[in-house]
Amino acid sequence: MPAFLAPILLLLSGAPAAGGAHAEAPRAQADSAYTPARGSAERKAILDAMRAHRRRFDAQPVIFVVGHLRVQRGWAWLSVAPQSPDGRSKYEDESALLRRRAGRWEVVETMSAAGEREGTPLEDDCAWFQRLRRRLTSVPVAVLPAEGRRPCPVPRAG
Repeated sequence: MPAFLAPILLLLSGAPAAGGAHAEAPRAQADSAYTPARGSAERKAILDAMRAHRRRFDAQPVIFVVGHLRVQRGWAWLSVAPQSPDGRSKYEDESALLRRRAGRWEVVETMSAAGEREGTPLEDDCAWFQRLRRRLTSVPVAVLPAEGRRPCPVPRAG
């Protein structure tokens, strides 16, 4: 195939052009959960939304070490370990549910840090995710971390 036909066929196929402003927007509506690639516009937009949300409470500049990021149908779950840009100061882990609306990612819900919750982490996390899933029924379970996808343990009689 002549080289000049490749870009034309790409455009006709409906695939996004590399580097285009909306090149990653169709993935936000994907039917299966995925993790946006490092350096992608979508990953940057999600992390920027989390940074903007964080700045409302703490103006310190941070970078995020991503522990979990899954996206599906315009929803994302993000778990990060914030640290100072030089990496010397580490801050408490943060987790949030984000939603893409009108082409922009925004934080919808945040999960309190482990030290701020009552009960054992397993019990409390499970109950928190159950409440979240009851309130926001359109959140795809596949974006949630493992503790948000599995059923809560049944208390033992005894």
